[in-house]
Formats: sequence, C-alpha cells, structure tokens
Amino acid sequence: MKQLILICTLFFLVQTIGCSPKGKYEEKYSVLIVQGEENLSEKFSEFINNDYSIVKVEYLTSLAVAKEKYPKYEIEKAPAVFIFETDGGEMKKLKLKTYDTEEAIEFLQGTKKGSQ
Repeated sequence: MKQLILICTLFFLVQTIGCSPKGKYEEKYSVLIVQGEENLSEKFSEFINNDYSIVKVEYLTSLAVAKEKYPKYEIEKAPAVFIFETDGGEMKKLKLKTYDTEEAIEFLQGTKKGSQ
C-alpha cells in the first residue's frame, strides 16, 4: 500500500512539474545599432517602450568607433544591427547580426509583449 501511495505521489509530482507553464520566462533584449551615414534612431524608436522586451538600445554613429569599441563582433559595414538576449544580467547571447535594418525591425516586432 505504501508503495502504491509513493508511486502515485511521484506520478503526480512528475505530471505537475512537466506541465508547468514554460511562458513564465520573458526574454529580454539589448540592441546595438551602428548607424553610419543613415540616422536610424527614428526607425528604432518605437521599440523603446514598455510594449517591447527591449531593455537597452545603444547607437553608435561611426563604423570606426563601433569596430574599436566592439572588435569581437567583426563589424564589416554600416548600418549594422546586433540583437542580444540578455537573460536579465550581463550575459548576452547574440540572437541576430544583420546589415539589413528591415530584418532587424521585423525581429524586434516579434518581441512585443503578449505576441508570443
């Protein structure tokens, strides 16, 4: 009888843990924009509010400054957009590196809270 109760309890725990909502974790993003000659602040300004999961946006106006500040990102040209998943701290995982601003905008539109 004790074994049956133990098995039932374990089964219940496994089902409860296995069925817990995965959506509790909210991805947050940090964005690095290398503008070059084109001013991109207007294109990306809509994402800097509480409707999106963007926690930080950094604009660099010069390709030379971007290459000096972030040499490991191997920035080839401007404009360039880098989108990182932040996990709430300094650890960052590069999610998107693109030289196509429309591709970056499309990705960021998918970060709207409640759209996932």
